[in-house]
Parts: sequence; C-alpha cells; structure tokens
Amino acid sequence: MSEPIKDAADELRRRIEARVAEIRGTPAMAEILKLHQSLNSLEDLLDQSKTTLADIFGLSVGESRVPRVRFDDFYGLAALDAAKRYLKKMPDARPFDEIVEAITAGGGKVDNVDELRKGLSRSTFDIVKIGERYGALEKYPHIKRGGGKRRRAGAGAGEGEVAEEQEGGNDAQNKSTDT
Repeated sequence: MSEPIKDAADELRRRIEARVAEIRGTPAMAEILKLHQSLNSLEDLLDQSKTTLADIFGLSVGESRVPRVRFDDFYGLAALDAAKRYLKKMPDARPFDEIVEAITAGGGKVDNVDELRKGLSRSTFDIVKIGERYGALEKYPHIKRGGGKRRRAGAGAGEGEVAEEQEGGNDAQNKSTDT
C-alpha cells in the first residue's frame, strides 16, 4: 500500500475518533447509552436479539451482513421452526439466504435448503412470500389467510368473499349465480 494513502486513512481515523470522543461526552449521548442498556436488558428478558447502537443510528451496512441472533436461538429446532421464529423477530420480510445464515449463526442446522424453501413457501398460515423474501404473516395484518374456501352462514359480501376471489378465481360469482 502506498504511504500517502495509509497516512490519509490514519488522519481520517484520528479525526473520527476525536469527534466521537466529543459526542460521547454530551448529555444526549449519555442518555442514549443509558436507554440502550435498558433496551438490551428488556430484550434479554424477552429472549430477543439485542439491538445494536449501529441499528439505532441506522448505520447497519447492507443486507448481506450476518444477522444478529444469539448463538443458541435455534439450537435443537427443526430448520422450518427456526426460520419461522427468526422471521417473527424481524421487522420485515427477509431474503432466503439471510434466513439460512441466521439459523446457522443461531446454532441450528439446515440439512436441505430446498426443503426449507419449500416448507416456507407452503406455510401460508404463518409466512408470506414477497418476491424473493419471506416474512411472518403477523407483521402484515392486512393480509387475510385461512377460511377463504369455507363460507360462514349468513355472511354477506365482505372480506370472506374477497379472500375467496383471490384464492379461487371467480368462486364467489359462481356461487351467487348457482343459487
């Protein structure tokens, strides 16, 4: 490596460290650190992954970073159960490769990635597939699943019929013209 580039990097590092020292000395930063420590304590009690300061400040880089999970989060769980548990912890849908990485980082085993992908895709009561991502259905309350094929007695044209139309084409129309 050339000496001028190394010197420039050292100078930038020194300047950043000086600014960080200034910021850490402010009352606002002291309060953030105290609140962060409390948050992490609550996350431990809830058996959730700890939120990092990088996450709080929005400094997490890209989606290819190793997911933040405890080393034993998924130990002893079947891969599909581990994937569902991971997705429930995440705020949004995650790429499949990240899910596999998280299971492994959390002490779980994924013996067959194709079976896991198929299992997630078939778990329509728990999981949503958005493009190439998977998410916990509970994070998307506007998505209605289940009961779409059966009609309740006395149900009018409502959400049940919307679900039927989405799942089965024009079933709702066919039923109304058959009677």
